[in-house]
Amino acid sequence: MTRYLIVESGYCPYQAGFASSAEAVAQVVEGDYQILKPFGTPKIGLICSCEQSRLKYNRQINDDGLTIRGRFLICGLNGDKIVGLSKEQANRYSRLLFLPQVEDMRSGDFPAAKIRPQDERLGSKISFWERLSR
Repeated sequence: MTRYLIVESGYCPYQAGFASSAEAVAQVVEGDYQILKPFGTPKIGLICSCEQSRLKYNRQINDDGLTIRGRFLICGLNGDKIVGLSKEQANRYSRLLFLPQVEDMRSGDFPAAKIRPQDERLGSKISFWERLSR
């Protein structure tokens, strides 16, 4: 199993294991995908949908104003090949993207407001597979 970090709108990032990178992309990203390198290193990539306009707002990734809509993956890169993350890399990027965000159109400076994540311990916890069916 290869480790990837999954980031969903309204939730904290979480680690998931997949048998292959193709399986991870097919099950997490909606439609056609693109690979971005927004973290300033060629070894970490972000895989998201090409069709950003129709998806729900998820996160502002960096200070340059890059925003992502819909579910996305954080993965390792070896050239153009998608590889898994080490445990340390997954923990680092999980902390970086920890707080979910919502759009805040009233403020022009920072278009996202950080929100408190849903506490799934107080109710029935929805699995990743159940979220896919929604």
